[in-house]
Amino acid sequence: MKKGISGKFKAFIILGLILTLNLPALAFIEFKNSSVDAENLVQLVNSTSKHVKIMGTICSSEISDNSKVIFLNFGKNFNTSLSAVIYDFDVHSFIKAGIDNPQAYFKNKKVMLEGVIRIANGKPEIVINSPKQIKIIE
Repeated sequence: MKKGISGKFKAFIILGLILTLNLPALAFIEFKNSSVDAENLVQLVNSTSKHVKIMGTICSSEISDNSKVIFLNFGKNFNTSLSAVIYDFDVHSFIKAGIDNPQAYFKNKKVMLEGVIRIANGKPEIVINSPKQIKIIE
């Protein structure tokens, strides 16, 4: 009886190594050349904890009562689309950039965001610390 690794098993291992070695490079190329749709829940969830570019239109905005956090909401369905979050302590950087009221300034505008997607309270969001992370697209 011959001992050793079968040809099919060797091919399986080689294929696994090829895929493992190439996936990080492919993911990087995809990041550089594409953006995530702010209303595509599958894309958003698959991009959790990754630095991405996100495109979409801000349909509504609100300020929380107690913490004065600004939420810029994309899409009609609040639970399945992205929210951009601007904390109260970061508003000063928007004021310095000439945006006195980010809540009103970005509402109903198509924008490109850059940052890391996270899931908070069961929905995707991205924290905007600087006006450099959000640009209006005409």
